[in-house]
Amino acid sequence: MKSIPLLLIPAILLHVLLMGGSGVADPWATLTLPSGSVFELSAGTAVLAMALATLFIEVFKATFTGQGSLIDHMLSLMLFIVLLLEFLLWPAAGNATFALLTLMALVDVIAGFAVGMAVARRDVGIMRG
Repeated sequence: MKSIPLLLIPAILLHVLLMGGSGVADPWATLTLPSGSVFELSAGTAVLAMALATLFIEVFKATFTGQGSLIDHMLSLMLFIVLLLEFLLWPAAGNATFALLTLMALVDVIAGFAVGMAVARRDVGIMRG
């Protein structure tokens, strides 16, 4: 379970929304603010908020080294590639919400490898000393 990229959860939710036909612009909740402005939380915005939270956890997970970390990085890379291909080739995925989720998957891949390399370099330095 530790090796599964958490960005898969918002990606699956977004796929369910797009395949279900409800779309990402439909409001999920409406709230009147003290200023009098009306705040509408759309399905796409809720998915992106969830994706940001999972991205934070993914970057934090990258600081730990172990047997599952390489598998986690490879699965994150595969998720990014699938999302990128869907964004480019699937008409329903050609929206800003899907593009931002794909960008978050790219950040996950880059941050995972960068943080993983920094942690590995530190571990090698400790073993030498």
